[in-house]
Amino acid sequence: MFNAYSKEKKVVTLLNLTRTEIEQMKDNKYFCPVCDHPVRIKNGKVKLPHFSHYNNSTCSIYSEGETLEHLALKAVFAKWCEKEAIEYELEKYLPALNQRPDLLIGNIALEIQCSPLSAQRLVERTQNYQKHGYIVIWICGKKLFSNHQTLNELAKNLCYYSDRVGFYLWSADLDKEELTIDYHIEEDFKKKLYSTKKSWSFYSYFLLEIFNFPKNSNVYIQRKYKVGQLINAYYSELNRKLYRRDEKIRKLQSELYNNRLHLIQLPNWFYYPGLPLFCCRESDILLKIGIWNLVQFFDQNVFKYSELIQLLKTNLDQSAGLFYELPNIPSEILQIYCLNQMLRQLIVCNHLIRVENGWKIEIGFSKYSISDVRKWLKKIENKCLITATPIKNVIR
Repeated sequence: MFNAYSKEKKVVTLLNLTRTEIEQMKDNKYFCPVCDHPVRIKNGKVKLPHFSHYNNSTCSIYSEGETLEHLALKAVFAKWCEKEAIEYELEKYLPALNQRPDLLIGNIALEIQCSPLSAQRLVERTQNYQKHGYIVIWICGKKLFSNHQTLNELAKNLCYYSDRVGFYLWSADLDKEELTIDYHIEEDFKKKLYSTKKSWSFYSYFLLEIFNFPKNSNVYIQRKYKVGQLINAYYSELNRKLYRRDEKIRKLQSELYNNRLHLIQLPNWFYYPGLPLFCCRESDILLKIGIWNLVQFFDQNVFKYSELIQLLKTNLDQSAGLFYELPNIPSEILQIYCLNQMLRQLIVCNHLIRVENGWKIEIGFSKYSISDVRKWLKKIENKCLITATPIKNVIR
């Protein structure tokens, strides 16, 4: 940490001092702003100068040492604020929350995450900020999100959502001196990441305007996939894992069996579009089982749109355990996203048909053979899926 209290209870900061000035301060006594225990100045050659607890510390917030990256990035964002004359508080302790954001800019709590953090703790901290009226912006350090090719569970739970840019994630790279947003994020069934990146060099643009990019952006992104290849690869992978008795696939097959379904003889909709729902922790086939049961039960029935939406909402509520925590995204936003995706997929696969007085459900065949699935894959092999934000996904 950069800040501590003097014995007179005044805030002392090391942020903009030279190492020589800091060395002259080392004989004074300093105390942690959170637990009030003694702390010492560390002024080594590797990390930036900072205050540190003694080894026997039981401080609830500063119990773990900070990495060089974390300290340096805090200094970067503090300097960014100073260059733009943005009022901020560094390491401001909020007693009502028992939390201390790295930077507090008005009601924006800026948190730079460079080390592992449990999903439970992430949810607790995020919801605590939200409950007390703060907007929390999480920024991933390089260790958490370095290759921009895959997302680990923590990075995924740090994602946000905007109607304009879809799912997005903030990250900062100390070596490249860049703040980056990966947006319109999608994953394939192997968890390979597809995203569009936009980066700003440190201090090169207005910081608060950068953070407003997701809601103010007029950038329209279209990404084109060969949907036949996506689905064929997905289907082949499921078949391979089933043959090899993969543990997760066996559990999935067991659930399908209880619903009189088989993993490689499912209706086409279960495999479409070969890109799983981003917010699903488990296979979205599990989510589709419940919806398919509704489709079967109401086969040939005609619904009003509102009735159909309510049925799907009820199913999604019952399937909440299948999703990542995603504490930065309101549950109603995730529900709308899932509803839109499911409705479009049901329409494309001809299970949901618009009629004069509403929507009609048609399940088609109740059983599908492997040859039926392969004929369908052959039929769509030249079709393309165009995913877009905020334009609706379409298949051509």
